[in-house]
Amino acid sequence: MNISVINRIGGFIHTNRIHFLVWFLFIFYETIIVGLSSGSFGKPGNYIVHYFFNILLVYLHAQVVLPIAFRNPKQMIWKIPVLVFLELALFVFVLLIVDSLLIKYTDIMEFTLNMQFYYRVAYRGSFFIGIGTGYYYLLTFLKQKEITEESERKHLSSIIAHQETQNELNITVNAYLKAQINPHFLFNTLSFIYNNARKTAPAAAEAIMTLSEMMRYAIRTQNAGEFIYLLSEAEQVDNLIRLHQLRQNDQLYIKFDYSECGKEVKLIPLILMTLVENIFKHGNLSKESKPAEIMIRSDDHVLEIHTENLINENRSSSSDGIGLENISKRLKITYGDRVKFDYFIEDNLFKVRILLQNEKSV
Repeated sequence: MNISVINRIGGFIHTNRIHFLVWFLFIFYETIIVGLSSGSFGKPGNYIVHYFFNILLVYLHAQVVLPIAFRNPKQMIWKIPVLVFLELALFVFVLLIVDSLLIKYTDIMEFTLNMQFYYRVAYRGSFFIGIGTGYYYLLTFLKQKEITEESERKHLSSIIAHQETQNELNITVNAYLKAQINPHFLFNTLSFIYNNARKTAPAAAEAIMTLSEMMRYAIRTQNAGEFIYLLSEAEQVDNLIRLHQLRQNDQLYIKFDYSECGKEVKLIPLILMTLVENIFKHGNLSKESKPAEIMIRSDDHVLEIHTENLINENRSSSSDGIGLENISKRLKITYGDRVKFDYFIEDNLFKVRILLQNEKSV
């Protein structure tokens, strides 16, 4: 016997050590204790043969017969008695053949095959079928317990993931707003500057008002919960684009199409805003022939967000922590396998694509 076979046998014994211990104690009780009480012992060969079939009956009943009987609850009323009867009849038939051979060819059997034999075998079979039934329900209980514990673990993981998502949102909002000290003071100050600038510097006044609306949106988003209407964020992206156009005298070339974005479509906040900020920070928007493009489409099955822009090779590629990795992490935490987030470079164009499957279509 080679080492691998020995190792497999050792592993099997170790895995099922509880079974071996329980059967050892049970057989010890029946053979030694009962034998001492009655003053009668059988031959070892007799014990080995019969306990082999008794134990086999227990596992056959618990792991084959009862699972078949309970597979269809509507049929188990008649399946259980029929299958148990057939099982018991097979047990008696097998032992009849085995004991006949043992009586004929060995000396380990000391009794004759009469009606008392059949009654005794049928009783022992019923007894071990009862043990198998108890073992089946024990397995069912342990399996249900494992399912419940797994469900609780998933629920706890969901709570942790939700908290991580909220933390990521707070980080994004805080990074987006930078050093937010007092919103009321800030908006009052911006309103004062706007009122004083709109006559003498209308472009600057428009920029102030646009910035004020964007910051109000960011603060509302922070307090709105986990999801927001994507159309609302798209409108703020319009403001962001307008703000940059004012700074650059309308010399930026960018197309933003969200005409196919449904009014009821929701998404975690600041995903779209962060993508567009990334375009302004790292993209080249100065070529009319190659404008940056932002596209949102949605239907009953999927939401698609697609952006592409020329790479500005003169700018630093450093990130301030609210970039693509942040988006990827937040999407994965919230949507899991329902979302696909890719970004890559193709023909000097930096492309980003988000595909989010509708939960009902998964």
